[in-house]
Amino acid sequence: MFRDRSALPPGESFDARIRTAIEESDLFIFLISLESVLEGHYTLTELRFAEQKWGHPAGHVLPVFTEPVPKEAIPEFLRAVTILQPMGDIAAEVTAEVDRMTESWWRWFLKPQGLALLVLVALLLAGSMWRGLSWLFERREQSRQVTALLKQGQLQADSGNYANAWNLLEQAAVSHPPSNELIDAQERLAMNWLDNARGSQLTGNLKDIAEKVSPVLSRGAVAGKGQRSADLLAHMGWGDFLRSREGVGGLDPMQNYRRAIEIDPGNVFAHTMWGFEILRKGGPLAEANRHFAIALQSKREREYVRHMQISALLWAPDPELECEAIRVANEMRRGGETMPTGTLERSDTWRLWNVYYSRLIFDHDKPQFLAAISPADHVATFRWLYPEDQFPQDKYHLYLYILAQLQELNGDRTNALASYQKLRSQLGSARGPLVDHSNAAIKRLSKQ
Repeated sequence: MFRDRSALPPGESFDARIRTAIEESDLFIFLISLESVLEGHYTLTELRFAEQKWGHPAGHVLPVFTEPVPKEAIPEFLRAVTILQPMGDIAAEVTAEVDRMTESWWRWFLKPQGLALLVLVALLLAGSMWRGLSWLFERREQSRQVTALLKQGQLQADSGNYANAWNLLEQAAVSHPPSNELIDAQERLAMNWLDNARGSQLTGNLKDIAEKVSPVLSRGAVAGKGQRSADLLAHMGWGDFLRSREGVGGLDPMQNYRRAIEIDPGNVFAHTMWGFEILRKGGPLAEANRHFAIALQSKREREYVRHMQISALLWAPDPELECEAIRVANEMRRGGETMPTGTLERSDTWRLWNVYYSRLIFDHDKPQFLAAISPADHVATFRWLYPEDQFPQDKYHLYLYILAQLQELNGDRTNALASYQKLRSQLGSARGPLVDHSNAAIKRLSKQ
């Protein structure tokens, strides 16, 4: 032990001295107070040294409350172990806890009975123990390496880099014996990769992705049971669909969807993909909606189902299906759901914006669109999809024009007039149809 003022004279490197002391220590005691965990204090630098030395605090770090401190203010490294909260004398209780933590288990073997046992074990099991320990260390190192690869793969997948994630899992599978954890990770990644290789906005080789993950899906579908087997079968069908998009003939995605539903009648993926396939091929909306409804009833992957439903409805320009997409968005709003993020290139929210733009800016099939849901729902759903304070400024004049039309349709003359006037102010001296329509609306609403 040393004290800063007596053992760290001016002009010497106290930082290196303290770091060396921590690196040579067996136990680190951190006294938690409001001041010691305050950002910028050197105590947090010392704690960082301890974290670099041990990685995890268990068995090496003893955090001690010296006064009440909010949980959120305590560094995560300290919260990973139980914090000592002295009830009486702090010094006495810390000393007792240190004694407990530093008592070596091997001391028992210094006693006569311990020495006798050691001799007996050494005589009987010396060779077996050496082989067993070698095997154990080898397996532990393999397990550590696999765990590290799995974590790296998960990070890559979470960031959308599925190809790198797949390569990491393949590396783990080649260099280490197969494990349930690794097989599960491969199957989940295969399904997630296919789930995100969807929609008309994707760029890349869909055929290569589908063929890369196909052996894992097939193996899991055969070896698995129940819901998991059905999930994998459904994704095998989706892989066939993706390959057919790139010209591979003779594939029938529906075959695997049917097999999945035979195993799991309410399977969320099979019904969702089936509904998508019906609309993609121009089939009846009612039949597709039946499959989407069953998928939603499963209460699994709801955001995925909604994304696929909206993607299918907007797969090709169709006034009826675009109106249905607005009805789906309205249903989601009323049910307290959130909009799925969609693909990286374009979210479902902005795909729906194109519908509003076509119908209410260019007046394509406008009466049919306005009749899709009630006027009040139109206003509420539009505001839910596009909060005014978050709307891009370069499109804000279009936002006001659409909102004003929906407000007027709803009989809200006051707010409609205000929106048109705000739009007119935004447009300034510009000319064009929006200006003409806005002027006419302001004149019309002002007379009422």
